[in-house]
Amino acid sequence: MVHGGAGAVGLYALQFAHIRGAHVITTVSAQATDFVKQLGADEVVDYRASRFEQELRDVDVVFDTVGGDTLERSWGVLKPAGRMVTIAADIEGTADQRLKDAFFIVQPNQKQLVEIAKYLDAGQLRAFVKTAVPLNEASAAYSGALSRTGGYGKIVINVTA
Repeated sequence: MVHGGAGAVGLYALQFAHIRGAHVITTVSAQATDFVKQLGADEVVDYRASRFEQELRDVDVVFDTVGGDTLERSWGVLKPAGRMVTIAADIEGTADQRLKDAFFIVQPNQKQLVEIAKYLDAGQLRAFVKTAVPLNEASAAYSGALSRTGGYGKIVINVTA
């Protein structure tokens, strides 16, 4: 299960899970349903229309890109030996060991980057650019303060010499 399957990180997690042969469930808003199905989602839960924890049980892995209440409600859908992975939790100062164990941050890994490049070259993995902004707007892009966002994917910073 991928929370935020149409988001900048979730759309890649969804595609990787699909490439690896997983049955992929994702939570998105209704307008993103067709998009995530094209990326490989097998089941889509509209988080605005229903509560995923009332529809799902015995999930092997939850990949959380949302955090907060969504993360808390996700523990209940896991199998007893299921795995939670979150990139959206605030773990500083927490005593909750399960949250610390679930937290994930990207580490550079050449072997994995080469594998990702192969998936991109083969067209199995698709990259999406939400918007491109000049370098002088990088701070606003990083903080989420940009008003001209829409679509799916990452924000690209244009650096000109």
